[in-house]
Amino acid sequence: MKKTGYEHENLKVTPWFHWGLNVEDAREFFFVTGQCDFDKNGVTKCMNDPVGQTRVILEQIEQTYTQAGYKRNNIIGINWCVTKGVTEEQTAEILAVWAEFIKDVEVKPAGGIWKRIEGLIHPNMLVELELTLGR
Repeated sequence: MKKTGYEHENLKVTPWFHWGLNVEDAREFFFVTGQCDFDKNGVTKCMNDPVGQTRVILEQIEQTYTQAGYKRNNIIGINWCVTKGVTEEQTAEILAVWAEFIKDVEVKPAGGIWKRIEGLIHPNMLVELELTLGR
């Protein structure tokens, strides 16, 4: 699979994603459904901490896609969902966590929609992420 990222002359270049992404010769796709910091026992590791929740979610997501033989370089898209209580400062920190997570990814994925919503399915959840991977 070959990925080519594209920027836009009127939009800021970011370390988080490309404004456009062309994917060639992908034969398989892997969709990681929305995940939150909320385990099978209903435990949230990082209560009231959206940045910590993001770290936990990325660890969980990586455990999920590696089971199918995918790697970080296979990430082609991300969708974000945060609750309205997540501040602009915390948003910047969440993006810094994501930038660190993909720092060694040669071609950054396409950024999906960043949704700021009233709440997720459980009040402890502040962040939900989903990824699309291809190879």
